[in-house]
Amino acid sequence: MDTADIVIVGGGIVGTSTAFFLAASGVRNVLLLERDVVGAGATGRATGVMLLQGEAEEGLRLQLEAIRIHRQYQPEWGTDLAAHGSLLLWCSPEEAARARQLEPLHARLGISLELLSPAEIGARFPYLATDDVALGTFSAADVWATPGLTVQKIAEAARARGVVIREHAEVTGIDLDAGRVQRVRTRGAAVATAVVVNAAGAWARAVGAMAGARIPVSPRKRQVFVLDRPESVPSVSPFIMEPGKDFYCKSRPEGLIIVQGQTRGETLDATVEWGYLDEALGCAERRLPALRAAPITGAWAGIRPMPPDGRPLLGPVPGIEGYFVAAGFGGQGFTRGPLAGRVLAELITTGRSSLDVSPYRVDRLAHAGRGR
Repeated sequence: MDTADIVIVGGGIVGTSTAFFLAASGVRNVLLLERDVVGAGATGRATGVMLLQGEAEEGLRLQLEAIRIHRQYQPEWGTDLAAHGSLLLWCSPEEAARARQLEPLHARLGISLELLSPAEIGARFPYLATDDVALGTFSAADVWATPGLTVQKIAEAARARGVVIREHAEVTGIDLDAGRVQRVRTRGAAVATAVVVNAAGAWARAVGAMAGARIPVSPRKRQVFVLDRPESVPSVSPFIMEPGKDFYCKSRPEGLIIVQGQTRGETLDATVEWGYLDEALGCAERRLPALRAAPITGAWAGIRPMPPDGRPLLGPVPGIEGYFVAAGFGGQGFTRGPLAGRVLAELITTGRSSLDVSPYRVDRLAHAGRGR
């Protein structure tokens, strides 16, 4: 039987970041187990956008701190983090009025939010149709990074600090003794440890059940389609989103990606569902007319771990000594993964955190449904 001081389950950006920060804080025997390969889950299938526009102060503060960590460690990690900006389009007077009310909140947090008329949007982004737009809000500070590359770079940095990462090592059980973590089992092997971190993303609920922990996150599929980018759309374009239609698009190296809608029901099957293409194309071609002649070059789907109340679950599991969770980040896992990793490393090594984690306590959802 192998032995580790800490075992992390999950090789996405949350798990690799936790491993990195634990090693950086001086923990020498950290083992990360990934059922597939690093970044194969939701992280590698993310859009890569770190959005600084929102309606809640709590969420915006999390985003600001999370992006600060991405920036702080970019030199060591070697990621391709860069500011691309975000443009949100509001298509009714009611939406526009609400967006205007949010500008003072962003200003108070140091986020510069430009309010753009349809004519100003058309002048700055001539590839967009704006005849049905009431208002645009633009933030230039939003950053973007290649998701797969980012998680690989963080994993490399963790390995350089002594972390052992085992891929194709699916966890099959977590053993307890008198309410304390004792070992983690994989197929054909076991690891003795006193501390486990559940950073299993869409599989967090199943990994929690192995230790008798209730982790109410719901795995939900999100479709992404890739179109050949028209010449009129810049290769480095802002993230464009219509909150009222749950539609967004972004230029990436592989082309222009478009996203709309979320598959109904729970699933861990990331197979592309092409039946969602027509709906996504309808919004995309309406907003970017040049896409009407653009060929479809690819597609993928990712499984998001959705919590019941929209807040992640972060911290120790009451009643199980040595069991920690970082799960339920929904569509913000790529942005907040390094922040979650730093917080967990602080909690595990010192019992305290630089972030108030009380809103994200695991047991706050004792009577909640699985997820939304």
